[in-house]
Amino acid sequence: MPENKVSSFPEQCEEKGPITFEARPDPELIIKSVLEHFPYLKFRNSFRGIDNYNFASPQPWSSPCPICDGKHGNYGLHGEWYNNGIEYCITCFTSSNKFKFAIIA
Repeated sequence: MPENKVSSFPEQCEEKGPITFEARPDPELIIKSVLEHFPYLKFRNSFRGIDNYNFASPQPWSSPCPICDGKHGNYGLHGEWYNNGIEYCITCFTSSNKFKFAIIA
């Protein structure tokens, strides 16, 4: 099975790196952090530990995806904790790439 590529941050955020928390934050805090970092996203829902986000634009196909840089409409993104709950990664539905958004140090 091929291993998914994990990128630390898209080019526009590369200088900052992932957000670091000392302990796993409340779900509301991680969602708020994602929305502050990506103002063009909106929170849709959480289901079975996966946070679902959509593009906020009325024309989502015009917004580049921060994960794959493609324009794939409002298929949305999802966030989930990986590596035994120490990395919160965001993925899109058209790419196997993961965007490492936050880590527990």
